[in-house]
Amino acid sequence: MKTTWPQRLRIFRHWRWALAIIACLPLILAAGRWSWDQEVQATEARVRQSSEAYVLALRGIVERYSDLPYVADQQPEVKALLLTPTAQRASAVNHYLGDLQRRTGAQALYVTDTHGLTLAASNWNTSDSFIDHSYHQRPYIEAALRGQRGLFYGVGLTTGKPGLFIAEPVQDDGRIIGVSVVKLALTPLEQAWSGDRDPVVLQDHRGIVFLSSVPAWLYHSSKPIALADVQEMNAQGQYGAKSHFNRLPWVLTQESDVPGLSLRTRLGGQRKDFLAMQTALPELGWTLTVTGDLNKAEQAQQKAQVITALFAAVLLLAILYWRQRKRRRALQQQALLEQEQREQERQLQVSVRLASVGEMASTLAHELNQPLMALSNFAVAARSMMEQDRTELLGAALDGIVEQSTRASEIVGRARAFINPARAQYGPQDIHACIVHVLDMLRAELQRNEIHIRLRFAPGLAPVRGDRVLLEQVLVNLIQNAVQIMQSTEPAQREITLATRMTDTLAEILVADCGPGIPSAKADQIFTPFFTTRSDGLGLGLNICRTIIEAHGGQLTARNRPEGGAAFIFTLPFDT
Repeated sequence: MKTTWPQRLRIFRHWRWALAIIACLPLILAAGRWSWDQEVQATEARVRQSSEAYVLALRGIVERYSDLPYVADQQPEVKALLLTPTAQRASAVNHYLGDLQRRTGAQALYVTDTHGLTLAASNWNTSDSFIDHSYHQRPYIEAALRGQRGLFYGVGLTTGKPGLFIAEPVQDDGRIIGVSVVKLALTPLEQAWSGDRDPVVLQDHRGIVFLSSVPAWLYHSSKPIALADVQEMNAQGQYGAKSHFNRLPWVLTQESDVPGLSLRTRLGGQRKDFLAMQTALPELGWTLTVTGDLNKAEQAQQKAQVITALFAAVLLLAILYWRQRKRRRALQQQALLEQEQREQERQLQVSVRLASVGEMASTLAHELNQPLMALSNFAVAARSMMEQDRTELLGAALDGIVEQSTRASEIVGRARAFINPARAQYGPQDIHACIVHVLDMLRAELQRNEIHIRLRFAPGLAPVRGDRVLLEQVLVNLIQNAVQIMQSTEPAQREITLATRMTDTLAEILVADCGPGIPSAKADQIFTPFFTTRSDGLGLGLNICRTIIEAHGGQLTARNRPEGGAAFIFTLPFDT
């Protein structure tokens, strides 16, 4: 069956819309990727800040109590007890260590002889006192007896409570006569971590977790533990009588799209993905792992893709509506051509009016895109701040919503005044302020097209008489025409010059580009209605601009610049 030309045209139009929809897919994916990257960067900053804070806290605890063993062994009675143990000296040292423990907040302080036997302790009067207990097998005792500082985290042999042990040798005339030990509880730090929704763990040099915000991960290891290490830990009593350390239920990998490490695990029966940052504390032999939830990044990516898809659908519907309206307008104009000459003239004015409305509808849809997207972004940010309970930043997001709503209202108001000039409100206007406001509205379009703006304002320019919204529309049309005409110009040479000059009675405003200029054969037609060099233009913009300027008592002219490009100059009378 042979296909007719009308059928072929319909098939072509259907394929064109299908291609337009497919062309939107990269934009949707790019928006999702951008949102993912932004959320991941925010998570990385948050994890890095938390990691630095936790490292400072750990080091601060050790530094705060590291001098306590020195303070303890400076007491003359301590050395006297170690040199010649007596019950009276032991009682004095017990009371001294107990008072020192209460004033410093340490968990316990005690003194041992060179065999590791405790002679005096701050908990001398409790049921789990260290007195007469030997800790010779502990590494911190052995290190102190070698003349070094001993650092060790483990479960107490007497109390069964974990803590950090710091030991220093007690010397007399260069000879080691005993060991002074302080025990610190890291429980408050672990309790502070429990309030963090994202896992935080602290591992020893073997990879065993001894502090964790996830209780189920405690005493799990990130790598296999050799039998000799298990036997050594049991001999030291570091973690009790554990003979096996299960592997941590996580997978750490280096992903190309995540800065740092990617940690995958299951919490509460659900799969979780985290951004992980590991910090080594070599002076303690520990490794701190801080994480941040990446599920928020996935949610942000999905929301951005949905919003972008909705925006693309609205844009395609607007284009479809505009094309249908244009087709109906063409049919109306074709019918008008068949009427009498007098009727043709009258109907032509109606067509111009309708065309202006169509042009303004397209411009309005374009200009409203930015404030509407900004409103959406501020609303998403406000919701995120409410979820994070960051009320101190919520006001800034709400202020942004109000500002963008006001801007959208101004755009609509300008469209109404442009459609019906009778609504124009004439008064004194700062033309420099109008130019700056227009550049602010067109900033995204200028940046997208890599346009450089050069401003040359005449100092002390007096206010002109006019309607602000109509004058700004003239500037918008002239600047957008300059942007379009420079599409074939090299990006490095795309420049628009905006200059003002003052005469005796008029202000002169120049809008110049670096494009190919005005063809000499068409120079006298550029202000003619429906004349255009653009395939998608209506040919009404310059004609309407000239009408607006003449209604203000000025003139709009055009010329080619000697250095290349076109220049449009319009004059306005000063307000008197």
